[in-house]
Amino acid sequence: MNGKAPAGRRLLRLVLLLGVPALALAGAAVIWQRGGRYITTENAYVKADIVQIAPEVAGRVLEVAVRDHSRVQAGDLLLRIDPEPFRLALAKAEAELDAARTVVETARATYRETESELGELESRAEFLTRQARRQQELAARGVAPATRLEEAQNEAQVARERINVVRQRLLRLLTALQGDPDLPVDDHPTVRERMADRDRAALDLARTTIAAPVGGTIVNMRLQRGEQVRAATPVFALVSERRPWVEANLKETTLTHVTVGQRVQVVLDIYPDVTWVGEVESISPATGAEFAILPPQNASGNWVKVVQRLPVRIRLLPRPEEPPLRAGITASVAIDTGRQRRFEDVAIAVGNWFRGSASAADPAPTTLADR
Repeated sequence: MNGKAPAGRRLLRLVLLLGVPALALAGAAVIWQRGGRYITTENAYVKADIVQIAPEVAGRVLEVAVRDHSRVQAGDLLLRIDPEPFRLALAKAEAELDAARTVVETARATYRETESELGELESRAEFLTRQARRQQELAARGVAPATRLEEAQNEAQVARERINVVRQRLLRLLTALQGDPDLPVDDHPTVRERMADRDRAALDLARTTIAAPVGGTIVNMRLQRGEQVRAATPVFALVSERRPWVEANLKETTLTHVTVGQRVQVVLDIYPDVTWVGEVESISPATGAEFAILPPQNASGNWVKVVQRLPVRIRLLPRPEEPPLRAGITASVAIDTGRQRRFEDVAIAVGNWFRGSASAADPAPTTLADR
């Protein structure tokens, strides 16, 4: 009996010394093998389309039709700016357009009158030229006095000079009509310019009424009636009702096997008991550092390697009776890459490590070319 007890204890000790480490090693191997399948991070946030509402014209706010956190549909009235100054500007532009049309029509009428005048002058000049020629023949035969010849020649010369003056005036009128006396009034450049001014004034008047571009929820509303607003300056924001998504910022070292379409489990901090299922929709082509105000200057000074992060967009699949999603809340994501580590990879990695160590211990000789 006493001899069997030490043998049993030795066997138990041997089992514990060998079995427990082997079991722990096997468990660690299984954990390691399955550990590379899921890529997890808590650096993730819910994102949504946010439209900054900014007036396109400046003026005094006449009406604010919404409140903070109120829901609107596309096309709903948001606010109105006092339209009276823009109505006056439109009336002025229309008056200037009418005046420009009148000027063009007057130029066309004047051109036609000048054309008729030129025809009459050419007929008279031809008549006076014949008269001067006849007086010259009579004077040569001594029938008519020389003074009569001079008068006839002078009248013919004055008629020809008058024709030149009218032709110059006709040319100026034709130039003003863009070389086409039959040009439609609304095709004249001056009229087109005034029409553009009229259209711009009408557009500014229409822009005094601001409607919701998309359906959603009003946020950051501090605007009050009577305030002065400036063009292109946001006055509040509109969170679109389009379905939000999750943006996860993953380290570059974890993205090796992440591809578009992979399944993702998402848990929001605001709803810790609810799990969403999503899929990888896209991976950013650039890291966040590339868009920083002061991007890193890696080519100057001392360089320190910092692991970069890439935004990954995750589309959330609809689920029944899901709670509301709010932009900016934090999330935890786990991307299922479907990949499992292989033990052969360990052997390959160890072999590469040993080969690298051997190469470092036996460096290649330095040549003149290397210098």
